[in-house]
Amino acid sequence: MKVIRSLDDVKIDGQTVVALGNFDGVHIGHREILLSAVRKAKRNNWTPVCFTFSTHTRKEVSLICTEMEKMALLQSLGIEIVVDIPFDERIRNTSAEDFIRRILGETLHAAAVCCGFNFRFGKKASGDVDLMQSLGRDLGMEVLVNEPVYVDDMVVSSTLVRRLITEGDMERASVCLGRNFYCTGKVIPGKQLGGRIGFPTANVVFEAYRIAPPNGVYYTLAEIDGVKYPGITDVGVKPTVGEFEKSIETHVYGLNRDLYGKNIRIEFLKWERPEMKFGSVEELRERIASDCEKGRQYHRAHGFPEL
Repeated sequence: MKVIRSLDDVKIDGQTVVALGNFDGVHIGHREILLSAVRKAKRNNWTPVCFTFSTHTRKEVSLICTEMEKMALLQSLGIEIVVDIPFDERIRNTSAEDFIRRILGETLHAAAVCCGFNFRFGKKASGDVDLMQSLGRDLGMEVLVNEPVYVDDMVVSSTLVRRLITEGDMERASVCLGRNFYCTGKVIPGKQLGGRIGFPTANVVFEAYRIAPPNGVYYTLAEIDGVKYPGITDVGVKPTVGEFEKSIETHVYGLNRDLYGKNIRIEFLKWERPEMKFGSVEELRERIASDCEKGRQYHRAHGFPEL
C-alpha cells in the first residue's frame, strides 16, 4: 500500500474510487465505506484510494488508534493508496466545490467516491452528500453514500466508540470496531514489583494523544511475535506502591521471559474491576492471584487456551 503525505505528491495513473473520511478507529461503519470503495474499484479495474487526514479535524479529540495502526487496518481491507494529509489551513480553506472538482476530480482522478451519510467537507464544513451528488452528476463522478450502521439501536460512530472505551465497556466497543480495541507499544522496564510477587508484567506506556480505558483490571490478549496469549492487564498509576505515569501492565499466564524492547499488542476483552489502593503489597498479591484465577476462567470459557 502506498501512502502519500501531500497533495503535491499525488501522481495517479488511471481512474480511482475514493473512500472519504477521518476513519479514526476504522470501525464497522468505516469498514462498510472502505469495502464499498474496494468492491467498486475491483469491478471496474480502478484503483481503491482512501483520502483521510493525519491530524484530526477536531484538535481536542483523543484518537482511537495510532497512525501506524490506522494504516495497517486500511491495508488489510484492500486499499491500495492512502492520501494521508494534515488538516491544515490549505485544506481548511478549500471550498466545497473546489474539493470535489480539484482534489477529487483533477488530482485523484475519482470516477467514484464513497462516503458516510453524514460526511461534511469544504470550508466551514459547508458541503454535504447532497452537494457531492449534485456536483458529481455534473462531473460524471458516481457518489456512493453508505447508510448508518447500528449496534443496539445506536448509530456506530467514532464518538460512540470513544464513549464506550472511556466507560470501560470493552465488549460493546469491540462489536462497534469489528475487532478488539487494542494498543501497541514497546515493552519498557518498570518497577519489577510484579515479578517479585510472582506475577511478572510487560509494561507499555500510553501515547498521550490516544483514547485510554479507565484505570482498572481487564481480561486481555497479548500479541507477541504474532502469537496471542491470554492474560490480565492493569491500566493505571499503581496507587499501592506510589503514583506513576499511567501505563499498561500485562501479566500473561505462564509466560516468564524477557520482553524488554519488543513491540507487543494488547487487546482488551472485558473490564474486571477498577484500580484499587491496597493496604499492603501482600494484599495486592492476593488480589492479583484472585484476578488471575477469574481471568483464566473467562479465557477458557471464551476459547483462549493458556500456555
